Amino acid sequence: MNKLKITTIAACIALFSNTAVLASGNTLDIDASIDSAITSSYKIKSIDISIKQAENSYTSDIKKTGSYGDQLDTPNLDKYTRLSIMENIANKPREDKFDEYKYTQMKTVAENEVKISAYTQYISLMNAKDYLDLEKEKFKNAQDKYDSSKVKLDVGTISPAQLKQAEADYYSEKAALEKAERQYDLCVINMNKTLGRDIYEKYDVLLRDKLTEDPYIRSYKDYLNDALTKRAEILIGEENIELQKFEYNITRSVFPDTQSVPRRLAQAKLDNAKDSLEIAKLDIIPEINSLYNDVLVKAKTLQSKKDALELEKINYNMASTKYNVGVISRIDFQSEAIKLKEAENTVKAAEREIWLAQHKLNLACNEGYDTSKLN
Repeated sequence: MNKLKITTIAACIALFSNTAVLASGNTLDIDASIDSAITSSYKIKSIDISIKQAENSYTSDIKKTGSYGDQLDTPNLDKYTRLSIMENIANKPREDKFDEYKYTQMKTVAENEVKISAYTQYISLMNAKDYLDLEKEKFKNAQDKYDSSKVKLDVGTISPAQLKQAEADYYSEKAALEKAERQYDLCVINMNKTLGRDIYEKYDVLLRDKLTEDPYIRSYKDYLNDALTKRAEILIGEENIELQKFEYNITRSVFPDTQSVPRRLAQAKLDNAKDSLEIAKLDIIPEINSLYNDVLVKAKTLQSKKDALELEKINYNMASTKYNVGVISRIDFQSEAIKLKEAENTVKAAEREIWLAQHKLNLACNEGYDTSKLN
Protein backbone atom coordinates (compact mmCIF):
# COMPACT_ATOMS: atom_id res chain seq x y z
CA MET A 1 0.00 0.00 0.00
CA ASN A 2 2.86 2.36 0.86
CA LYS A 3 4.55 1.59 -2.45
CA LEU A 4 1.32 2.40 -4.27
CA LYS A 5 1.01 5.74 -2.45
CA ILE A 6 4.60 6.62 -3.19
CA THR A 7 4.16 5.74 -6.86
CA THR A 8 0.96 7.79 -7.06
CA ILE A 9 2.56 10.81 -5.38
CA ALA A 10 5.60 10.57 -7.66
CA ALA A 11 3.36 10.44 -10.74
CA CYS A 12 1.43 13.50 -9.58
CA ILE A 13 4.64 15.40 -8.92
CA ALA A 14 5.90 14.50 -12.39
CA LEU A 15 2.61 15.55 -13.96
CA PHE A 16 2.53 18.87 -12.14
CA SER A 17 6.20 19.47 -12.94
CA ASN A 18 5.66 18.84 -16.64
CA THR A 19 2.59 21.06 -16.63
CA ALA A 20 4.54 23.84 -15.00
CA VAL A 21 7.30 23.57 -17.59
CA LEU A 22 4.83 23.68 -20.44
CA ALA A 23 2.96 26.62 -18.96
CA SER A 24 6.06 28.69 -18.30
CA GLY A 25 7.08 29.01 -21.95
CA ASN A 26 5.22 30.85 -24.69
CA THR A 27 6.55 30.56 -28.23
CA LEU A 28 5.70 32.86 -31.12
CA ASP A 29 5.78 30.94 -34.40
CA ILE A 30 5.23 33.79 -36.85
CA ASP A 31 4.27 31.67 -39.87
CA ALA A 32 1.69 29.64 -37.96
CA SER A 33 0.43 32.83 -36.31
CA ILE A 34 -0.05 34.48 -39.70
CA ASP A 35 -2.14 31.51 -40.88
CA SER A 36 -4.33 31.96 -37.81
CA ALA A 37 -4.56 35.73 -38.37
CA ILE A 38 -5.64 35.16 -41.97
CA THR A 39 -8.35 32.75 -40.84
CA SER A 40 -9.72 35.25 -38.32
CA SER A 41 -9.34 38.38 -40.50
CA TYR A 42 -12.59 40.35 -40.75
CA LYS A 43 -11.68 41.64 -44.21
CA ILE A 44 -11.04 38.13 -45.53
CA LYS A 45 -14.24 36.82 -43.96
CA SER A 46 -16.10 39.67 -45.66
CA ILE A 47 -14.55 38.76 -49.02
CA ASP A 48 -15.52 35.11 -48.46
CA ILE A 49 -19.11 36.27 -48.01
CA SER A 50 -18.91 38.19 -51.29
CA ILE A 51 -17.55 35.10 -53.07
CA LYS A 52 -20.40 33.01 -51.69
CA GLN A 53 -22.95 35.63 -52.71
CA ALA A 54 -21.58 35.61 -56.25
CA GLU A 55 -21.83 31.82 -56.35
CA ASN A 56 -25.42 31.93 -55.09
CA SER A 57 -26.32 34.64 -57.60
CA TYR A 58 -24.90 32.53 -60.41
CA THR A 59 -26.94 29.50 -59.35
CA SER A 60 -30.08 31.62 -59.05
CA ASP A 61 -29.57 33.37 -62.40
CA ILE A 62 -28.93 30.08 -64.18
CA LYS A 63 -32.22 28.71 -62.84
CA LYS A 64 -34.06 31.73 -64.25
CA THR A 65 -32.72 31.35 -67.79
CA GLY A 66 -35.45 28.89 -68.73
CA SER A 67 -38.27 31.30 -67.96
CA TYR A 68 -36.43 34.13 -69.74
CA GLY A 69 -35.92 31.88 -72.72
CA ASP A 70 -39.64 31.32 -72.99
CA GLN A 71 -40.16 35.09 -73.18
CA LEU A 72 -38.03 35.28 -76.31
CA ASP A 73 -40.73 33.31 -78.12
CA THR A 74 -43.21 36.12 -77.52
CA PRO A 75 -44.24 37.51 -80.94
CA ASN A 76 -43.49 41.09 -81.98
CA LEU A 77 -40.89 41.80 -79.31
CA ASP A 78 -39.26 45.19 -79.67
CA LYS A 79 -35.44 45.30 -79.72
CA TYR A 80 -35.05 46.83 -76.30
CA THR A 81 -37.20 44.16 -74.65
CA ARG A 82 -35.35 41.44 -76.56
CA LEU A 83 -31.99 42.86 -75.45
CA SER A 84 -33.17 43.01 -71.82
CA ILE A 85 -34.26 39.37 -71.94
CA MET A 86 -30.98 38.26 -73.52
CA GLU A 87 -29.02 40.19 -70.90
CA ASN A 88 -30.90 38.32 -68.19
CA ILE A 89 -30.16 35.02 -69.88
CA ALA A 90 -26.50 35.56 -70.78
CA ASN A 91 -25.06 38.64 -69.11
CA LYS A 92 -26.10 38.12 -65.51
CA PRO A 93 -24.54 34.66 -65.07
CA ARG A 94 -21.39 35.91 -66.78
CA GLU A 95 -21.30 38.93 -64.44
CA ASP A 96 -21.73 36.62 -61.44
CA LYS A 97 -18.74 34.58 -62.59
CA PHE A 98 -16.73 37.77 -63.00
CA ASP A 99 -17.62 38.87 -59.46
CA GLU A 100 -16.59 35.47 -58.12
CA TYR A 101 -13.27 35.71 -59.98
CA LYS A 102 -12.68 39.28 -58.82
CA TYR A 103 -13.34 38.55 -55.14
CA THR A 104 -11.18 35.42 -55.29
CA GLN A 105 -8.28 37.57 -56.51
CA MET A 106 -9.04 40.16 -53.84
CA LYS A 107 -8.95 37.46 -51.16
CA THR A 108 -5.41 36.45 -52.14
CA VAL A 109 -4.32 40.08 -52.05
CA ALA A 110 -5.95 40.54 -48.63
CA GLU A 111 -4.08 37.48 -47.35
CA ASN A 112 -0.83 38.99 -48.58
CA GLU A 113 -1.81 42.22 -46.83
CA VAL A 114 -1.98 40.35 -43.53
CA LYS A 115 1.38 38.69 -44.22
CA ILE A 116 3.20 41.94 -44.99
CA SER A 117 1.74 43.66 -41.94
CA ALA A 118 2.66 40.77 -39.64
CA TYR A 119 6.15 40.27 -41.06
CA THR A 120 6.86 44.01 -40.79
CA GLN A 121 5.91 43.97 -37.11
CA TYR A 122 7.80 40.72 -36.52
CA ILE A 123 11.03 42.11 -37.93
CA SER A 124 10.67 45.15 -35.68
CA LEU A 125 10.14 42.77 -32.77
CA MET A 126 13.22 40.68 -33.64
CA ASN A 127 15.36 43.83 -33.91
CA ALA A 128 14.00 45.08 -30.59
CA LYS A 129 14.81 41.73 -28.96
CA ASP A 130 18.41 41.85 -30.21
CA TYR A 131 18.71 45.45 -29.04
CA LEU A 132 17.35 44.54 -25.61
CA ASP A 133 19.76 41.61 -25.24
CA LEU A 134 22.66 43.86 -26.23
CA GLU A 135 21.63 46.55 -23.76
CA LYS A 136 21.54 43.95 -21.00
CA GLU A 137 25.14 43.05 -21.78
CA LYS A 138 26.16 46.72 -21.97
CA PHE A 139 24.49 47.42 -18.63
CA LYS A 140 26.22 44.44 -17.01
CA ASN A 141 29.55 45.69 -18.39
CA ALA A 142 28.92 49.22 -17.07
CA GLN A 143 27.93 47.77 -13.71
CA ASP A 144 31.13 45.72 -13.56
CA LYS A 145 33.20 48.80 -14.45
CA TYR A 146 31.44 50.84 -11.79
CA ASP A 147 32.02 48.18 -9.13
CA SER A 148 35.64 47.82 -10.21
CA SER A 149 36.12 51.59 -10.05
CA LYS A 150 34.95 51.65 -6.45
CA VAL A 151 37.62 49.12 -5.55
CA LYS A 152 40.28 50.99 -7.53
CA LEU A 153 39.42 54.24 -5.76
CA ASP A 154 39.82 52.56 -2.38
CA VAL A 155 43.32 51.38 -3.30
CA GLY A 156 44.19 54.71 -4.91
CA THR A 157 44.66 53.65 -8.52
CA ILE A 158 42.01 56.01 -9.91
CA SER A 159 40.76 59.49 -9.04
CA PRO A 160 37.32 60.43 -7.65
CA ALA A 161 36.57 62.04 -11.04
CA GLN A 162 37.13 58.72 -12.78
CA LEU A 163 34.77 57.03 -10.34
CA LYS A 164 32.18 59.71 -11.05
CA GLN A 165 32.51 59.00 -14.78
CA ALA A 166 32.04 55.26 -14.20
CA GLU A 167 28.97 56.04 -12.09
CA ALA A 168 27.58 58.30 -14.82
CA ASP A 169 28.16 55.57 -17.42
CA TYR A 170 26.38 53.06 -15.17
CA TYR A 171 23.25 55.19 -14.81
CA SER A 172 23.33 56.07 -18.50
CA GLU A 173 23.35 52.39 -19.44
CA LYS A 174 20.61 51.71 -16.91
CA ALA A 175 18.42 54.31 -18.59
CA ALA A 176 19.26 52.85 -22.01
CA LEU A 177 18.28 49.37 -20.79
CA GLU A 178 14.96 50.63 -19.44
CA LYS A 179 14.31 52.35 -22.78
CA ALA A 180 15.12 49.11 -24.65
CA GLU A 181 12.71 47.20 -22.39
CA ARG A 182 9.92 49.69 -23.09
CA GLN A 183 10.62 49.53 -26.82
CA TYR A 184 10.52 45.75 -26.80
CA ASP A 185 7.26 45.69 -24.82
CA LEU A 186 5.71 48.14 -27.31
CA CYS A 187 6.79 45.93 -30.22
CA VAL A 188 5.17 42.93 -28.52
CA ILE A 189 1.93 44.89 -28.11
CA ASN A 190 1.98 45.95 -31.77
CA MET A 191 2.70 42.37 -32.83
CA ASN A 192 -0.24 41.09 -30.81
CA LYS A 193 -2.53 43.76 -32.27
CA THR A 194 -1.53 42.73 -35.79
CA LEU A 195 -2.17 39.06 -35.04
CA GLY A 196 -5.46 39.77 -33.27
CA ARG A 197 -4.22 38.46 -29.92
CA ASP A 198 -4.35 39.69 -26.34
CA ILE A 199 -2.09 42.75 -26.46
CA TYR A 200 -0.48 41.82 -23.14
CA GLU A 201 0.55 38.31 -24.20
CA LYS A 202 4.28 37.70 -23.68
CA TYR A 203 6.71 35.43 -25.52
CA ASP A 204 9.75 33.53 -24.27
CA VAL A 205 10.82 32.30 -27.70
CA LEU A 206 10.59 33.95 -31.13
CA LEU A 207 10.75 31.30 -33.85
CA ARG A 208 11.75 31.54 -37.51
CA ASP A 209 13.97 34.56 -37.97
CA LYS A 210 13.57 36.11 -41.42
CA LEU A 211 17.04 36.67 -42.86
CA THR A 212 18.51 37.00 -46.34
CA GLU A 213 22.28 36.65 -46.11
CA ASP A 214 23.10 36.71 -49.84
CA PRO A 215 20.23 38.28 -51.81
CA TYR A 216 19.55 37.06 -55.33
CA ILE A 217 18.19 39.96 -57.35
CA ARG A 218 16.77 39.48 -60.84
CA SER A 219 16.71 42.17 -63.49
CA TYR A 220 14.19 44.99 -63.16
CA LYS A 221 12.67 43.94 -66.48
CA ASP A 222 11.94 40.44 -65.17
CA TYR A 223 10.18 41.80 -62.08
CA LEU A 224 8.16 44.29 -64.11
CA ASN A 225 7.10 41.68 -66.67
CA ASP A 226 5.83 39.47 -63.85
CA ALA A 227 3.90 42.34 -62.30
CA LEU A 228 2.28 43.32 -65.60
CA THR A 229 1.02 39.79 -66.15
CA LYS A 230 0.33 38.41 -62.66
CA ARG A 231 -0.98 41.30 -60.57
CA ALA A 232 -4.59 41.05 -59.41
CA GLU A 233 -5.37 44.43 -61.03
CA ILE A 234 -4.17 43.07 -64.36
CA LEU A 235 -5.99 39.76 -64.12
CA ILE A 236 -9.23 41.42 -63.01
CA GLY A 237 -8.85 44.06 -65.72
CA GLU A 238 -8.34 41.44 -68.42
CA GLU A 239 -11.30 39.44 -67.18
CA ASN A 240 -13.43 42.60 -67.18
CA ILE A 241 -12.47 43.25 -70.80
CA GLU A 242 -13.60 39.74 -71.72
CA LEU A 243 -16.88 40.35 -69.90
CA GLN A 244 -17.46 43.64 -71.72
CA LYS A 245 -16.63 41.99 -75.07
CA PHE A 246 -19.17 39.29 -74.32
CA GLU A 247 -21.85 41.83 -73.41
CA TYR A 248 -20.95 43.96 -76.43
CA ASN A 249 -21.51 40.97 -78.73
CA ILE A 250 -24.90 40.34 -77.13
CA THR A 251 -25.87 43.95 -77.77
CA ARG A 252 -24.49 43.84 -81.32
CA SER A 253 -26.59 40.79 -82.13
CA VAL A 254 -29.75 42.79 -81.36
CA PHE A 255 -28.57 46.24 -82.51
CA PRO A 256 -26.29 45.80 -85.53
CA ASP A 257 -26.34 49.55 -86.21
CA THR A 258 -23.07 51.00 -84.82
CA GLN A 259 -24.78 54.33 -84.13
CA SER A 260 -27.61 52.89 -82.05
CA VAL A 261 -27.60 53.99 -78.41
CA PRO A 262 -27.33 50.48 -76.85
CA ARG A 263 -24.47 49.61 -79.22
CA ARG A 264 -22.60 52.83 -78.43
CA LEU A 265 -23.09 52.34 -74.69
CA ALA A 266 -21.76 48.79 -74.91
CA GLN A 267 -18.78 50.01 -76.92
CA ALA A 268 -18.10 52.73 -74.33
CA LYS A 269 -18.10 50.17 -71.50
CA LEU A 270 -15.63 48.04 -73.46
CA ASP A 271 -13.38 51.02 -74.14
CA ASN A 272 -13.50 52.04 -70.48
CA ALA A 273 -12.47 48.54 -69.42
CA LYS A 274 -9.48 48.69 -71.77
CA ASP A 275 -8.52 52.15 -70.52
CA SER A 276 -8.76 51.02 -66.90
CA LEU A 277 -6.38 48.16 -67.59
CA GLU A 278 -3.84 50.50 -69.18
CA ILE A 279 -4.11 52.89 -66.23
CA ALA A 280 -3.52 49.98 -63.85
CA LYS A 281 -0.36 49.10 -65.77
CA LEU A 282 0.86 52.69 -65.57
CA ASP A 283 0.25 52.72 -61.81
CA ILE A 284 2.16 49.47 -61.32
CA ILE A 285 5.33 50.57 -63.11
CA PRO A 286 6.51 53.24 -60.60
CA GLU A 287 5.56 50.98 -57.69
CA ILE A 288 7.77 48.14 -58.93
CA ASN A 289 10.54 50.60 -59.74
CA SER A 290 10.45 51.96 -56.17
CA LEU A 291 10.41 48.51 -54.56
CA TYR A 292 13.22 47.29 -56.83
CA ASN A 293 15.43 50.28 -56.02
CA ASP A 294 14.73 49.75 -52.32
CA VAL A 295 16.06 46.19 -52.61
CA LEU A 296 19.21 47.42 -54.39
CA VAL A 297 19.88 50.05 -51.73
CA LYS A 298 19.35 47.55 -48.91
CA ALA A 299 21.66 45.05 -50.63
CA LYS A 300 24.45 47.65 -50.71
CA THR A 301 23.77 48.56 -47.09
CA LEU A 302 23.98 44.90 -46.11
CA GLN A 303 27.37 44.53 -47.76
CA SER A 304 28.77 47.59 -45.96
CA LYS A 305 27.49 46.22 -42.63
CA LYS A 306 29.18 42.89 -43.36
CA ASP A 307 32.46 44.67 -44.08
CA ALA A 308 32.21 46.51 -40.76
CA LEU A 309 31.52 43.20 -39.00
CA GLU A 310 34.66 41.64 -40.46
CA LEU A 311 36.76 44.52 -39.08
CA GLU A 312 35.12 44.11 -35.69
CA LYS A 313 35.92 40.39 -35.73
CA ILE A 314 39.59 41.27 -36.21
CA ASN A 315 39.48 43.64 -33.22
CA TYR A 316 37.72 40.98 -31.14
CA ASN A 317 40.29 38.32 -32.00
CA MET A 318 43.09 40.69 -31.07
CA ALA A 319 41.39 41.45 -27.77
CA SER A 320 40.90 37.74 -27.14
CA THR A 321 44.62 37.13 -27.60
CA LYS A 322 45.50 40.02 -25.27
CA TYR A 323 43.05 38.75 -22.64
CA ASN A 324 44.44 35.21 -22.78
CA VAL A 325 47.97 36.46 -22.11
CA GLY A 326 46.84 38.85 -19.39
CA VAL A 327 47.40 42.15 -21.19
CA ILE A 328 43.79 43.35 -20.77
CA SER A 329 41.19 42.69 -18.10
CA ARG A 330 38.04 40.60 -18.33
CA ILE A 331 35.94 43.77 -18.29
CA ASP A 332 37.88 45.28 -21.21
CA PHE A 333 37.51 42.02 -23.13
CA GLN A 334 33.76 42.10 -22.45
CA SER A 335 33.67 45.57 -23.98
CA GLU A 336 35.14 44.21 -27.21
CA ALA A 337 32.67 41.31 -27.15
CA ILE A 338 29.84 43.83 -26.86
CA LYS A 339 31.16 45.76 -29.88
CA LEU A 340 31.21 42.51 -31.86
CA LYS A 341 27.65 41.70 -30.75
CA GLU A 342 26.55 45.18 -31.81
CA ALA A 343 28.06 44.70 -35.26
CA GLU A 344 26.40 41.28 -35.55
CA ASN A 345 23.03 42.79 -34.62
CA THR A 346 23.50 45.48 -37.27
CA VAL A 347 24.12 42.83 -39.92
CA LYS A 348 21.12 40.79 -38.82
CA ALA A 349 18.90 43.87 -38.91
CA ALA A 350 20.09 44.59 -42.46
CA GLU A 351 19.46 40.96 -43.46
CA ARG A 352 15.92 41.20 -42.08
CA GLU A 353 15.29 44.48 -43.90
CA ILE A 354 16.33 43.06 -47.25
CA TRP A 355 14.28 39.91 -46.62
CA LEU A 356 11.21 42.09 -46.09
CA ALA A 357 12.05 44.31 -49.07
CA GLN A 358 12.38 41.28 -51.36
CA HIS A 359 9.22 39.73 -49.93
CA LYS A 360 7.30 42.92 -50.72
CA LEU A 361 8.76 43.06 -54.22
CA ASN A 362 7.93 39.42 -54.93
CA LEU A 363 4.33 39.82 -53.76
CA ALA A 364 4.01 43.07 -55.72
CA CYS A 365 5.11 41.21 -58.84
CA ASN A 366 2.51 38.51 -58.29
CA GLU A 367 -0.93 39.02 -56.74
CA GLY A 368 -0.05 42.21 -54.88
CA TYR A 369 -0.68 43.09 -51.23
CA ASP A 370 -2.81 46.23 -51.21
CA THR A 371 -6.56 45.69 -51.59
CA SER A 372 -7.15 49.46 -51.75
CA LYS A 373 -5.89 49.30 -55.34
CA LEU A 374 -8.66 46.89 -56.32
CA ASN A 375 -12.22 47.91 -57.13
